[in-house]
Amino acid sequence: MGRSNQHKPTPPKEIIKPHAERLWKMGMPDTKIVDHLTDHYDTELYGLSVWTFRDWRKEWGWKSTKKQKHTEGTILPLYMEICKRYPGMGARTMVHTLRQDYNVKVPELMVQNLLRNNEPELVKARQAKRFKRKRFFAAGVMDIVTMDQHDKWKRFGLWLHLGLDPFSGFITWLKVWWTNRNPRLIAKYYLDASRKLGGVPLVTQSDPGTENYSVANLHTMIRHRLDPSLSDTLQHRWMRKNMNIKAECGWSVIRRHFTPGFENILDYGVNEGIYVPDDPLHRLVFLWLAIPWIQEEIDHWVERRNTTPRRSDRNKVLPPGIPAIIHTQPQRFNAYDFKIAVPEELFDEMENKWAPSDHPVFQLVPPDFDAKAALLYGAIGAPSVCSDNFWEVYATLLDSFESDSVRQSFDLQSITENYDRDNDESITDQVDLIDGLKNLQFGEDNIGTLGYTYMGGLVDPLFAHSGDEEVEVEVEEGGSSNRHLRMYADFSDVEDE
Repeated sequence: MGRSNQHKPTPPKEIIKPHAERLWKMGMPDTKIVDHLTDHYDTELYGLSVWTFRDWRKEWGWKSTKKQKHTEGTILPLYMEICKRYPGMGARTMVHTLRQDYNVKVPELMVQNLLRNNEPELVKARQAKRFKRKRFFAAGVMDIVTMDQHDKWKRFGLWLHLGLDPFSGFITWLKVWWTNRNPRLIAKYYLDASRKLGGVPLVTQSDPGTENYSVANLHTMIRHRLDPSLSDTLQHRWMRKNMNIKAECGWSVIRRHFTPGFENILDYGVNEGIYVPDDPLHRLVFLWLAIPWIQEEIDHWVERRNTTPRRSDRNKVLPPGIPAIIHTQPQRFNAYDFKIAVPEELFDEMENKWAPSDHPVFQLVPPDFDAKAALLYGAIGAPSVCSDNFWEVYATLLDSFESDSVRQSFDLQSITENYDRDNDESITDQVDLIDGLKNLQFGEDNIGTLGYTYMGGLVDPLFAHSGDEEVEVEVEEGGSSNRHLRMYADFSDVEDE
């Protein structure tokens, strides 16, 4: 009688493939991919060996760097295409972009040689770049979510807003809209991101702008509702005098890696007189086309950024690795997740109160204009907008609005004459902070000889001098039990290429 099979059956491929593909595009080796895939199937029922996964990977056409056999010549067209959108991109980032956007795996040395041959001055400039270092403490994932606005694109009528988890470097949201001053809009950004993550951090953090009051209020209400012992404090920190370090570092990265190429495209339209931002019709057509296109580009860049591993740096003791993995699986990095789970009905309640869906700030353009734009866009073939054709599509749609037939059948003058959102009180809106709450205190009394302030949501954390030491802290949830965790400090806004 033969021996029975000692191996478990493999998990269904249709369950494994999407997770495996994302991990493969992150640049993980097969051994790590197989390890991480155990989070996506029942290990009591199924098993997956590295050898089996390699067979599957070959079946799916995911070839290794060696098997793809690329040369500088074969990747040159892709390099030129990437540089149109992201000029000045470094070798390491380009390797990840080639893999994640084009399924092309090449050695970093090959890309370095390509850059030296085609843009030697830019390579020299990147090598000479020096960044100011600052220190920042975070206790773990979702200890803090910090947010900030960015106004560098106001000349186009575009405004950006960012939220991130400092511990993992995970970007929780990056949004573009025609304003970033409305507290209802910022509340919606925060709520959408929190729903996706399944909960909220211990504390939120921002500059003391009134646009952040809704987030401060709703986050505080959620924390109070789930833990009444916090009912006398505002669960939000106001970071004055350039203290919002990690959000500022985030903008530094975005300014270097994402915005230059798109600024070049947008500046071209303004400089050539194709787009006149002060003309209401020009601005409405521009916003209707540009915001969905740029948001799609931003979402793609954020996904790549969140799934790209950071290079190890001796000046940093935050865990090196892929932000998306650190954020979702902190236990793999000997770290803790402080996320507070929130019921959907509580999210719904907060959204109805602080970010009602019928608020005019959520209208991309006036409804009548939106309906007409959709009809005219369809009439010109509804072309897919991209970096190469944006201004061509914009000019064609603008001409459609300016035609005699449209002007005779559509009250365009009334819409454009009344379009002044920068000074519309219903859009700028005002929200008051909840009265009678004490501000959270900073951790000055517990920093010992380090000389740095803790800004997270833990009660009286004891800072260790080494990131590898374990210390006892009390989590600020009204309880008295202690937990062990590692305290990490991030020393720089530098991002290696």
